[in-house]
Amino acid sequence: MTKARIFFFIMLSFAGGIAGRSFIEIPYTVLFPIFIIGFLVILAGLLRKKKQFWATGLMILAVLVGIVRYDYYDYSQPVLRELYGKSFTFEGYVFREPSRSDKALNFSFRVESLEGTVLDRPFLVRVTTRRYPEYEIGDVLVVRGVIKEPENLNGFDYAAYLKKDGIFAVVSFPVIEEKGGRKGNPIVLFLSSVKHAFEEKIAAALPEPHGALAKGLLLGERESIPDDLKQAFNRAGVTHIVALSGYNITIVGSFFLSFLIFLTIPFYRAFWIATSGIILFVILTGASPSVTRAGIMGILVLIASREGRIYQMKNALAFAGALMLFHNPYVLRFDAAFELSFLATVGLMVISPRIEERIVERFHRLRARIRGAEEFHREGSNIIFRTFAETIGAQAAVLPLLIVLFGRVSLISPISNVAIVLAVPYAMAASFITGVLGFFSAALSNISAFVSWAILEYMIRMIEFFAKFPYASVEIPPGVAPFIAFGSALAVLFYFFTRFYGTDRTTR
Repeated sequence: MTKARIFFFIMLSFAGGIAGRSFIEIPYTVLFPIFIIGFLVILAGLLRKKKQFWATGLMILAVLVGIVRYDYYDYSQPVLRELYGKSFTFEGYVFREPSRSDKALNFSFRVESLEGTVLDRPFLVRVTTRRYPEYEIGDVLVVRGVIKEPENLNGFDYAAYLKKDGIFAVVSFPVIEEKGGRKGNPIVLFLSSVKHAFEEKIAAALPEPHGALAKGLLLGERESIPDDLKQAFNRAGVTHIVALSGYNITIVGSFFLSFLIFLTIPFYRAFWIATSGIILFVILTGASPSVTRAGIMGILVLIASREGRIYQMKNALAFAGALMLFHNPYVLRFDAAFELSFLATVGLMVISPRIEERIVERFHRLRARIRGAEEFHREGSNIIFRTFAETIGAQAAVLPLLIVLFGRVSLISPISNVAIVLAVPYAMAASFITGVLGFFSAALSNISAFVSWAILEYMIRMIEFFAKFPYASVEIPPGVAPFIAFGSALAVLFYFFTRFYGTDRTTR
């Protein structure tokens, strides 16, 4: 067993400890025996000079560290049981970017004083209020309402959804008074201001629903997208393009890397340009934790492309995942966006390259028979092949989780994704230029908007076209979904490990 493989399994063991603790309450009386066992196995391995022994001992201790880290993080969260069901007046500020719907405004609120008493340990509550007046991140408010324990809504685990963000209380339609001024991280407030100004420029240049789609692609804003278009997204299996997930960011980064190489830019320069683009993109969207994690995964895939040998990146991906879990252990169980981003990244790094190789291999004879086909493949079709392969690879990896989360599978998504995702980088680039030009000249922004509108119009038409297909999306009965998901997961894991192990054996 190589050191690289030992490190990989230690990272997996740490994640396994967090995963186990996320579902099972583990008594402290069990932790000490686990530590003793791990220590003795390491000692036996060192004395007998058996690498497998001490490596196994390290994995046991890594599981223990994962359990302890989850317990410590869980213990550090505020306990608000004695506040539930009671009315309070509290003061603080809007902690995160509000989410808006037609009738309501939701935002995370940092409570700094309760009934006039400054708190030693401020805590977060989720506030739901009327759509107007508007409140922005950093606004200082005085709120009076009943603090309640989060409850699940129509089968949706709302309590878990809030828990991942450290929120354990909700307040619905309270009395709110603006105190004036702004609080919070100055960098976050500045980025939020830039984001809102950018949204306004997009809205001024593009009609609806094109403007809403552009904001969804660039900023992950889905509130303004019409409900009928959202349903079409679901049926066509392309909701991820407005989710700012690791999949979306990686597709864009990989496309621009291929496109820059197509423009004869040297690979190392194209790599750094694409990586810088992802970083700039994360900053522009507000650098929220979920988008930052997605950006990290996107950059990892670009690094894998640069290295040329995907198997070398499994340790980097495992280490990045372990760091994210160490920072917030809740995301492994309670954050679907993290789970989907991570799995999609695994699919892009492990499965997609193999699919692309098979596609090229199958079309090799056809290309050889067509005059100029070899040149076409080298310069143009590679982007199409890669997009198709990345779509299939990412969807294969996330399919089991999608079945569990939504009980629905889009049968048309492999085809619809190739037709639609191929336009995403162009739509994002054109919309981005339109928004940036709006800061300098409305006339130039409007001219650029014609190009943006044309690409967005194509995407909307294609989404509506694929959504109309019979059985484009199939619902899976709740009793059957877990078995299908389990079978799909086994197939993906088998592919994952056989590819890694097969590659390792042939390269050592």
